[in-house]
Amino acid sequence: MEFVKAKNYDAMSDMASDLMMRKVQEKPHALFCLATGSSPTASYHLFVEKVKKEKLDVSKLKIVKLDEWFGLPESSPATCEYYLQENLLKPLHISKDRYIAFHPMEENTQFECSRIERLIQEAGGIDLCILGLGRNGHLGFNEPAEKSYPFTHKALLETKTKSHPMLVGNQEEAQYGYTLGIGNLLRARAIAFLITGQGKKEAYEAFQKAFLSAWHPANYLWLHKDVTCFVDEESV
Repeated sequence: MEFVKAKNYDAMSDMASDLMMRKVQEKPHALFCLATGSSPTASYHLFVEKVKKEKLDVSKLKIVKLDEWFGLPESSPATCEYYLQENLLKPLHISKDRYIAFHPMEENTQFECSRIERLIQEAGGIDLCILGLGRNGHLGFNEPAEKSYPFTHKALLETKTKSHPMLVGNQEEAQYGYTLGIGNLLRARAIAFLITGQGKKEAYEAFQKAFLSAWHPANYLWLHKDVTCFVDEESV
């Protein structure tokens, strides 16, 4: 576990985007698992800018979406799909054959989760996972609960998650979400953990104590051998 402290969000995002650049340079056909929300937004924007400025070849780069609100149409601006399309996929021209995403309206949970697991395996596994610390300590939609799930699953969302800024003003209410499981994340070859945002001090303090509990999903990252924690000191 490596902690890299940044003076503010912009500095943190710059360092995280540099890591993304290095991973593509090392392995052009890498598979990135990408979180959504405010934590990684600037990192993605900077990554896109640097790719274009340095003319880095990303024509083989593959993306898997970390999670998705269940029951929201993909066209909704509240979806993780819309977020990734606007912030990274379209700017980098990531083709459909290099993108693994949940179908948010799919009600056959077993089919959908098995499909995602198969596609990740066929892609050679996750090389870099970009994660953000949730206000309640969640990772994706791996929520605080009595037990955690290792693989892709449909999760019941906790109250704080249902009030996520992405859903503000959205007419459809999300009760569940599709997400990669804790085991999927721990099998990634490397993890970039972005710790930033208001209201996350308590979750960060719990994370620093390094105990393991399903009530604090982020703490499972202590089991991984290659995690870089980018800490925005201005917010936490």
